[in-house]
Amino acid sequence: MKSQIQTRSNKIALILLIIAAVFWLGGINIRTLIGNELLDYDQFDFRTSIPPDRENTLFQMLTNSSLVVVISYFFVLLSAIWFISTTKLKMKENGWLLMSAIMFFMFVPVEVYTNYLDIKFMLLYVSGPPNHDGLLKIFGERLGALSGVPIIAVLCYYTIIPIAVLKPLSRPKQNNEEEKAG
Repeated sequence: MKSQIQTRSNKIALILLIIAAVFWLGGINIRTLIGNELLDYDQFDFRTSIPPDRENTLFQMLTNSSLVVVISYFFVLLSAIWFISTTKLKMKENGWLLMSAIMFFMFVPVEVYTNYLDIKFMLLYVSGPPNHDGLLKIFGERLGALSGVPIIAVLCYYTIIPIAVLKPLSRPKQNNEEEKAG
């Protein structure tokens, strides 16, 4: 018999969390690869040799990937709150869950701000003929947002995966006989 029985609601929250997190982290990676096409590798500056039609295509791809990231982050955040609030796992006995929750929820303000910039970028792109200077300005703000804290956040998100799999700092549940003897 399992020592920690989860409710149906909790299992649904966990499944939604996992699926949304796959789309969210995948979208972040894709957006990063697309964004790198706009940058000069030798120096931290925008490439000036990109033809306008290719640049427009890159902006469209950034907009599409940002849409996936923003929507999936919303579902990740809601399902994480749902999972934490309905789980029967105790944080005191499951240090891995506490570590994962801290690493995720610590960066919610960062993600809200960067999602705001992503939405601003998307709205500017779809508002009519592409304003390349405005889009590059917002993209530059997004890159330099909060002095690199979003990069630290992504590293923490990827650290959560092995923590959730390996479950370090798990305290084994003691039997009633051991508690009476101690």
